[in-house]
Amino acid sequence: MSSTSRELRNRLWLLVALVLAATVALLVSYEGVHKGAVSLGSSSAAGVRDVDTAREALVSAQQNAVTDAASDRAGTSGFSTKIAVATLSLTRAASENVTGLTGQQHIHTLQGLITSYTDSVNYAGQVPEGSLEHAFHMAAADSILGTTDAKKAEASDSTVMGRLKALQQEQLKVVRRQETFGWLLRVAWSLTVLLVVLLLAALAETHWYLRDRFGSRWNRQLLASGVLLLGGSAVLGVFTWQTHTGLFHARRALDRRHGSSHTISHAGATVARRMADTGFRAAAAGWIVAGGVILMVLTVWALVPRMNEYRLKASR
Repeated sequence: MSSTSRELRNRLWLLVALVLAATVALLVSYEGVHKGAVSLGSSSAAGVRDVDTAREALVSAQQNAVTDAASDRAGTSGFSTKIAVATLSLTRAASENVTGLTGQQHIHTLQGLITSYTDSVNYAGQVPEGSLEHAFHMAAADSILGTTDAKKAEASDSTVMGRLKALQQEQLKVVRRQETFGWLLRVAWSLTVLLVVLLLAALAETHWYLRDRFGSRWNRQLLASGVLLLGGSAVLGVFTWQTHTGLFHARRALDRRHGSSHTISHAGATVARRMADTGFRAAAAGWIVAGGVILMVLTVWALVPRMNEYRLKASR
């Protein structure tokens, strides 16, 4: 085998290997960022807001409990409405399944505690205010609910508020994992950038080699490969930056304390705005595979005809 034939074959295999490696690295790196973004936008954020809503409803219920019980109307006005909101919010949080089995167990326990709390308040509403029995039932309700001050609530506490805080802390840990650009992703993206640069350099070198060896000024297939690689990498890089920035701001919005329905709604709007088009950008992972296939075809198309051309010339 002549040196020219060998060099063409070696360049072909090198380009094929680099295309394959760059495609796999880019796909893994890209999905590493966008997979967490899709989960956060579709379920995790909603789960955190549901727990916030449940907590806010229970705080309001506690404020109504004394008035309702004293008026012998517990369970028929504001108190019962807020309890229903809290129960429904926890049911929605369970459906989001942010923290898996642990979260489901937390929510199941919380629903039982809320039932006990509601029963105690209702019992208090059935006896005269100021009586020993009324005070007993209200004290029992308070001990089940726990402090409504979020700063004083302990996650290790077995009260409703303590368990709500523990549940939300676990949810926020999941959100932070989904948002974090950890060292594994940094290594993956560094390797991806290196492979893309090496592939670009190999394409340029092969183009100049073919130009010098065969006298053709331009190799359209290699030029198209370079344009596709540069353009595609730039677009995917911008998409990744947009998604990572959105994740950062969404996580900050969810991390803040939300003490009212207004702030909860504002956090939801912020997350929705920041995570807009995340699904579209995540779907671009399919472009990576398609782009890799096109690059492979263009590479083979650029070199195999030259190899055949040289073989014919050499046989004459």
